Amino acid sequence: MDIERTIQFILETQEKAELRAEAMEKRFDRRFDAITKLLQQGMRMLVKTDTKIAEVAEAQKRTDIKLAELAEVHKELAQAQKATDRSLKAFIDSLRHGRNGR
Repeated sequence: MDIERTIQFILETQEKAELRAEAMEKRFDRRFDAITKLLQQGMRMLVKTDTKIAEVAEAQKRTDIKLAELAEVHKELAQAQKATDRSLKAFIDSLRHGRNGR
């Protein structure tokens, strides 16, 4: 009788171990699937981020070009302003000296 109980105990223990192993495998599979989904989502986010960074870099290049153009126009405007100031000063000085035949 002892051998039968021992065999029965061994079989029950083996069955419980197999059930625990199956449960662990299912948990592992669920976790692995969740990690896979996280990685896929992360990769999609990286692609979107890379795309946005490329768009921002391109916009920055256009902004730099426009800023350089604006700086050049500003420089030209400053030179024109200086010329206008000189002409206005000369005109005002000519009015002070009264050169109309006096």
